[in-house]
Amino acid sequence: MTDIRPKTATRGRPRRTQSDTAEMRARIMRAARDLFARDGYEGMSMRKLAAAVGCAPAALYAYFPNKRALLRVLWQDIFGELGGVLSDTIATPADPLTHLHRLLTETIRFWVQRPDDFRAIFLIQDEPLEPDGTYMADDAGARTSLGLIREVAGKAVSLGLLSIADPDRATSVCVAAINGAALNLITIPEYDWGDDETVISDMATTIINGLKAS
Repeated sequence: MTDIRPKTATRGRPRRTQSDTAEMRARIMRAARDLFARDGYEGMSMRKLAAAVGCAPAALYAYFPNKRALLRVLWQDIFGELGGVLSDTIATPADPLTHLHRLLTETIRFWVQRPDDFRAIFLIQDEPLEPDGTYMADDAGARTSLGLIREVAGKAVSLGLLSIADPDRATSVCVAAINGAALNLITIPEYDWGDDETVISDMATTIINGLKAS
């Protein structure tokens, strides 16, 4: 006998595929990137993010537990991209000072071409993740991506090319100088800096000249 009873409808939504999950995660990160740049850390909220993505606020928590976790992933993405750029920059053999000039130039250029990412990284105060004092930038790979500058500075020091004999100090000088240059170019657009590429190259050259052994 034919069963004519109505079939019970499957309850709930279909399970998300890995592709669906990855696409949604990417949408969330794109919107978060924009909101962090526009509103800063304090001004960005999960409610604002949900409105930008077009979903209920509760839906976001299936992907990220809070906005700090969002910021951590954003930093990981940005520092990962910077690390890739810097690795490519020194892939061609050259002397340490040439490599150092390339690294400084490319780092400033990276931030100037991505001002929103610069703001998300440097204009949002970092805080320790754990009681041991580990900062989010450490967890996000900042030291790994910028470690290439330390590596090249170390080679220059070992050859007696720098006036500062400590690679860590030389690296600190480089990082402070290039971040300062990027900050000025990004946040003071009303000043006539001239051609960006010329200023970037001149800054890198000035840093190197200041570090050179006499």
